[in-house]
Amino acid sequence: MNCEKNEYGEVLAQYEPMIHKIIRSLHIYYDHEYYYHEATIALWHAWEKFEDEKGSFTSFAYTSIRGKLLNVLNKERRHQQTHLSWKEGLEESLPDTTITIEDQLRELEYYMENLTEYQKIWLVGYICYGKKLEDLAKEYKTSTSAVKSWRRGAIQKIKKLVEMDRL
Repeated sequence: MNCEKNEYGEVLAQYEPMIHKIIRSLHIYYDHEYYYHEATIALWHAWEKFEDEKGSFTSFAYTSIRGKLLNVLNKERRHQQTHLSWKEGLEESLPDTTITIEDQLRELEYYMENLTEYQKIWLVGYICYGKKLEDLAKEYKTSTSAVKSWRRGAIQKIKKLVEMDRL
């Protein structure tokens, strides 16, 4: 077949059954129009790039169309895996973000009873206000390692309270 003598419309009409066969063989049962469009673009690129001396156009077209559709399917699969779709009932498992700082402080009071002033500063700053270690260090004019020490001590004391509550 000499592709240059044929118009693309004729080539498309001739290879349309092949496109549908490839779509079915790849088990594409949704967005049929989208994949058909991608296949026609692949056929057009194959028609543009084909060189008679390198083999038959039919096998080149088949390979081009199937390869393009596989690439599109893989791209769709990667997109679905990396982007979480909203599932029904998911909102029930999300934390309540309407809790005020005062409510948070009331919940933390029990754990703050045995903490030093600096450990309380870290706990309130970190939990209620989301401050970083560096921010707390600047605010209280101390080193980051000192704030890490406050954190370490607070966590140890809170863990002991939690373990005692379990018993």
